[in-house]
Amino acid sequence: MKVRCLFFASLGDLVGASEALHEVPPGARVADLLDHLQERHAGLEARRSEFRVAVEGEFVAEEHPLFEGAEVALVPPVSGGSGGLVRLSAEPISVDECLQAVRRADCGAVVLFLGTVRNHTDGQSVRLLEYTSYERMARSSLEALSEEVCRRFPVGEVALWHRTGALQPGEISVVVAVSAPHRDEAFAAARWALDTLKETVPVWKKEFDQDGAVWIEGERRHPG
Repeated sequence: MKVRCLFFASLGDLVGASEALHEVPPGARVADLLDHLQERHAGLEARRSEFRVAVEGEFVAEEHPLFEGAEVALVPPVSGGSGGLVRLSAEPISVDECLQAVRRADCGAVVLFLGTVRNHTDGQSVRLLEYTSYERMARSSLEALSEEVCRRFPVGEVALWHRTGALQPGEISVVVAVSAPHRDEAFAAARWALDTLKETVPVWKKEFDQDGAVWIEGERRHPG
């Protein structure tokens, strides 16, 4: 049977494609597919402990069974239900739209965080960042994160917006906005939302400097 494999960030560079069809025997599990891929792509075995596998947009264990036409994604570490706003897009972020989405008459505090592209990292100049995502999972992760913020904190509304594509230094890559009746809750919720976004939402960045490019995946850097 055939399954559709998706490869993100540095894993796409490693296998030389962002997606590909692979044939596995009936009754195959995720582990069997990974063994199959390792035989065809040198270097993948050494990365096996670094990435997770999602089937049809949900993370699964290696014992998970596969089926004809399944979408299987290899997801490396990431760099990211209220009435607010949740968006993942290549279009520039509108700060005004984010603020409009969270402001409420019963909330006396609004905290707004803007993540912008720096022109340097670790002493090296940065001329461009390119963000890519597992769009299907990234959107659902952002929605789930918005709902979780509302469950954990006494907030009014939440806005989460992440850019994709190529961004120049100074451009906004991510926005987190939170409204709450009081400032302490708004600050705490916004900080938790941002930290969790960076750890869980499958968005990756490739950093371009004067010497080339590298993928930023968790605490590791891989040549781009």
